Amino acid sequence: MRKKYVAANYRFVIRKVLASFSLKLNICLLSFLFIHCPNSYSQSLSAEKIYEKVSNAVVKIYAYDYNDSLAKQGSGVVLNDKGYVVTNYHVLSGCERLEILHGKEIVPYVDIIGIDVEKDILILKIKEKKFPAVKIGDSKTLKIGQRVYAIGSPMGFENTISEGIISGLRNYEELKRDFIQITASISHGSSGGAVVNDKGELIGISTLTAKEGQNINFAIPIDDVLTVEIGSYKKNDEYKDFELYDKGTNADERRDYHEAIKYFSLFIKKYPNYSDAYINRGIAKGKLGDYTGANQDFNKAITLNPNSANAYNNRGVLKNHLEDYRGANQDFNKAMELDPNDADVYYNRGLAKKYLEDYRGAIQDFNKAIELNPNNEVAYFNRGATKYILEDYRGAIQDYNKAIEIYPNNDLVYYKRGTAKHILKDYRGAIQDYNKAIEINPNDASAYNNRGNAKIFLGDKAGACLDWSKAGELGSSEAYESIKMFCN
Repeated sequence: MRKKYVAANYRFVIRKVLASFSLKLNICLLSFLFIHCPNSYSQSLSAEKIYEKVSNAVVKIYAYDYNDSLAKQGSGVVLNDKGYVVTNYHVLSGCERLEILHGKEIVPYVDIIGIDVEKDILILKIKEKKFPAVKIGDSKTLKIGQRVYAIGSPMGFENTISEGIISGLRNYEELKRDFIQITASISHGSSGGAVVNDKGELIGISTLTAKEGQNINFAIPIDDVLTVEIGSYKKNDEYKDFELYDKGTNADERRDYHEAIKYFSLFIKKYPNYSDAYINRGIAKGKLGDYTGANQDFNKAITLNPNSANAYNNRGVLKNHLEDYRGANQDFNKAMELDPNDADVYYNRGLAKKYLEDYRGAIQDFNKAIELNPNNEVAYFNRGATKYILEDYRGAIQDYNKAIEIYPNNDLVYYKRGTAKHILKDYRGAIQDYNKAIEINPNDASAYNNRGNAKIFLGDKAGACLDWSKAGELGSSEAYESIKMFCN
């Protein structure tokens, strides 16, 4: 039970810590394979010029099932003069073979050379210099409102171009990856097509559209494509082993962690040196409370790939959960050294510092996490909770306001904002927040108790006694003490 006016944010923080086991279940090791040098001084091109420049680098991809029947259709983009063609992994998933078409020509592919199931990326190899490659852009420099164009084969209509803008740069934790949200139209069959800027530079590949919305479409940033490790997976049908990985990640998304562990273990038998498989299995074990097994998997991942920031980050999250905050801090420091622009690592290190009572250091890390990801509501919440501890109640309220703006349905944020208002003697404002906390969670004894405390300050003895009575029913011994003092 929460005590009055104490920054008891454990429910919210634990939820985030556990969720952090699912951060970045990367399937492929980082390997920078392409060099892109965008020319920031080049002029914007018309849609006509962009189409002329890019369309010849876009192909259509058919996927055939095990009965050799056409099952899916997608798009692809030629990345370089080596004949690398990128599309979405989901175009291949569950199918026996692919067929590449360029106009009416069937283009044979030599190999499947890159797979990232988590980020939904597949890279094929065709004959070198068969078609002109698209110029590579830089997705790190993208701005909301920037004009973009999508070129693909929606519904089989080859090389269709649509125009729009970047409407958001999104990180979806439940999908474990980043997206570019665009208004340029994407339909069935566009998957894997080119998304280019107004200079005709490839800044992403089309991946999905929100059926329940209007013109809410998403692309995978080109920088994610450029980090896929290049190998060879067609020999002996090795690419089919990634179906095991796909099933593992799908099971994780369903929160069927036993099933996830089963499939990741089967994959590890085939690829025992694949470090990220151990990370993903460790994450699933951690969610089931097998912390020893999770730690062993993270350690193995680090042994196989000492440069895996993801492994250090997740091992640090595990140590945070086990209250080894100093050990967690060391792992977050190492993850940060390897990847200095990961918002989640700063957030997690901020939690460790907060638990170690290094409150100002925690705020610095939460500041950086918010700078890198302005939509991280838990970073705002925990920065607010830390300011609360430092008795900066107005600053805490500002952060709680932002957390509520981003995610308006968390009862704990309303409760905490109510306690800050209470201390500032804004009793009516505090009651409004307690009301909202109770609306979201009708079994919150602390919210009833503190609402009673606020009501007594406003002279509403009857209302206060009713709230304390309800809090007592829900298990608050503190409420009974208030009833003895004011209500008998």
